[in-house]
Amino acid sequence: MKSLRTIPFFVFLLPVFFVLHGYRENLGYIRPGEAILLTGVYLTGAAIVFALLSLIYRNRVKAALATGFLLAFYFFFGAIQDFLKVHIHPLSRYAILLPILLIAAIIWMIFLRRTHRTFPQGFFYLNVLFILYLVIDGAAILFHSAADDRDRHSVAAANVPVTFAPYRGTTKPDIYFLLFDAYTSSLGLEENYHYDNGGFDRYLTEKGFHIQRASRSNYKYTILSMPSIFNMVYLDKLKDVKGGPVAEYYYLSDLIKDNDLMYWLETTGYDIVNCSIFDLRGHPSPITESLLPLQTRLITDQTLYSRFYRDIGWNFYQFTVNPLSKKEIDLSLNNDNKLIARLLAASAAPSARPRFFYGHFNIPHPPYYFDKQGGRRKVLTPYKSIDEDNVQDYLDYLNYTNQKAEEMIDAILTNTRGQAVIIFMGDHGLRYHDRLGYNPVSFVQNQNAVYFPGKDYHLFYDSISGVNQFRVVLNTLLGQSLPMLKDSIVNVKDKK
Repeated sequence: MKSLRTIPFFVFLLPVFFVLHGYRENLGYIRPGEAILLTGVYLTGAAIVFALLSLIYRNRVKAALATGFLLAFYFFFGAIQDFLKVHIHPLSRYAILLPILLIAAIIWMIFLRRTHRTFPQGFFYLNVLFILYLVIDGAAILFHSAADDRDRHSVAAANVPVTFAPYRGTTKPDIYFLLFDAYTSSLGLEENYHYDNGGFDRYLTEKGFHIQRASRSNYKYTILSMPSIFNMVYLDKLKDVKGGPVAEYYYLSDLIKDNDLMYWLETTGYDIVNCSIFDLRGHPSPITESLLPLQTRLITDQTLYSRFYRDIGWNFYQFTVNPLSKKEIDLSLNNDNKLIARLLAASAAPSARPRFFYGHFNIPHPPYYFDKQGGRRKVLTPYKSIDEDNVQDYLDYLNYTNQKAEEMIDAILTNTRGQAVIIFMGDHGLRYHDRLGYNPVSFVQNQNAVYFPGKDYHLFYDSISGVNQFRVVLNTLLGQSLPMLKDSIVNVKDKK
């Protein structure tokens, strides 16, 4: 008991609690090894800060209290900011919140420098507090793990459940699903932005594609469109998700990870080749980070660094562009190049089994890396139009997008001798919030073209929406008789 009053266990219990609590909140989405790695990184950082402050204060007690304050500032910044956004919104702005917290840190550091108090009660309180937090979170993790009751909502489509029939045929063509994020249909580009995308349409037609010109997505967000497309249903049960936007995101990503389409394809004999940004069950995304796994962002996104970097950090690249910041600036571009290379390499490799390729590329979605002539934009330029409201940059970027699409399609047709199915789609359109002419329908006008080796497109219709896309594909190619759903646009509130 005496040690709880004299030894600053809380300096190291705090980062452990932060990771453990995040692991509990995201149970099932973060592997234990990933949480342990993140804990090790944070404990190392805490030890370094504590050692440096011990040299400055020449006093273990003061160094511990100063370290605890700085760690709490760093780890709980996101929680503080979110609370202020709801209750005192002006104070959540970085220009106000950061100076307040920095001033508080300076005052606390000066107070510790000048005081002669030993704070035995403070040590005891903080040590016991974090021990209790760890026990509570640890018990909750054990309980939920033993019960295996992680939230698993099913999806339903207005009394029209997806019921697959066994496939008795012998023909199982490879299927390439090429998803280009925010690719507006050529009709939408013409109607809303007076942009002629006819050259790319002619290319698709000459290659044997069938274009659904009036196609629309059912939702204007990727995280809503993709689970709806893959499960071939509307997300009727989304309203039942408890916990707000964060819980919704995890619920929806789970519907992508364990979707009905790929589950049935695997049971039918297909191999899944994941070349996307999303994890699929048994087929994780090939996109990883250099030190910490991508899934740990579910925890790290709440820290001061992650929030600052996500929201305004890119503004500082104009003052310093080093190899690290250059890597971050090009992250989306590099990820796309990696995914495209993976897809083409797998396409060229022989396989004894039929394959379903899911390629998801962040083009022509911002950041817009290339101009109309294909030249690389200046370092900071792509991030100045990351909000999609710079229409001209988006339209210019379509040239690069179409070039990459044509390269992929040509390679796939060559590798498969034209015997594979190719589905080229956008998950939604450009979400341009023109204050003078707000047109939400334009947000869901998505590019949609399909290539079938047998050119049997009779089940497709011009105004098809995402929820029916794979219903038609499976009905045409794999012996299904799935009914068509009503093609509707589901309006949702903006996810901020």
